[in-house]
Amino acid sequence: MSSHNPLDIQFPWAEAPAYGQRETIMDGLDWIRLPLPFALNHVNCWHLYSDDDSCLIDTGVSTKETTELWNAHANQRGWPSKLLVTHFHPDHSGLAGWFAERGASVYSSEIEWGVVKQLNAVDADTYRSIYQQWYSSHGVDQSYIDALAHVGNTYTAKTVSPPAQCQYLRAGDTIELGGRTFAVLTGQGHSPDMIMLHCADDNILIAADQVLPSITPNVSWMPHNPDANPLASFIACLEKLRELPEETLVLPSHGLPFTGLHQRIDFLLDHHQKRLSEIQHALTTEHTAAQLFPLLFKRKLDHQQLSFALGETLAHLIYLQDLAQVQSETRDGIHLYRAIK
Repeated sequence: MSSHNPLDIQFPWAEAPAYGQRETIMDGLDWIRLPLPFALNHVNCWHLYSDDDSCLIDTGVSTKETTELWNAHANQRGWPSKLLVTHFHPDHSGLAGWFAERGASVYSSEIEWGVVKQLNAVDADTYRSIYQQWYSSHGVDQSYIDALAHVGNTYTAKTVSPPAQCQYLRAGDTIELGGRTFAVLTGQGHSPDMIMLHCADDNILIAADQVLPSITPNVSWMPHNPDANPLASFIACLEKLRELPEETLVLPSHGLPFTGLHQRIDFLLDHHQKRLSEIQHALTTEHTAAQLFPLLFKRKLDHQQLSFALGETLAHLIYLQDLAQVQSETRDGIHLYRAIK
């Protein structure tokens, strides 16, 4: 993810609530921010409620601090009757099983929930081996590969076991949550079938990670990704979201709520086009994906960021391959890329 502080979008709230505290967006819709133990240090959750219905959107990761914050919240407001998991990433799905144990019915998309179950089923040795092979085949420095020897399933380390039951939502569905009617939209690229919610009556979009105000969503191809061309899917989704009104209030999973959806979409599309051009220019000579990191990522990558960096680099390479602008060759188990003249 890269940072950008746009001047062409508006922030109705100048700052976020303290961790675990509530900020009212409008009647029956509250904003709750939770800490994350990563470089991206927070996630926004949304609470929809009425006299007879309560739905939480996303959970944060499974940590002692997060569960203590949710327990304090429940002591004041009770446990939600529904939990909607927008996508499989641990900062969104990490406590789904924990909330289900406390009576919440879980909702998500079938594809996203399939990835949740798939990743929870992988034993530590297999998970480690998959990532070591993935890193090695794309030229990642051996120090990162060696470090994986001490790492197990990093996904289950941030989550609790998911519940057996989940009710599936699909694009085009309509759902009543907390006294509001929402159209279900799905987003691709950042994850394979991420749930978003649009309320036309109140002109709000709960956007998950599809459109963020000041960082670019990570668009990655990773070993567990069922999307063969995630960047193409991401671009197509942004163009579809342009059909929503420009003045839509966007409630993102990271950063502040904002208006100026179309301008933000334009920025994100331009950002990826620039990256594609940079990669294509660099590939006048042969590179591995890892050799492109200094071009695309200007900071030193930690071990978590490296997997995102590799996934995002591959998403751009796959996009260019599908356009027949880049070709790949495998030699000695290493994938090499070059622009097609």
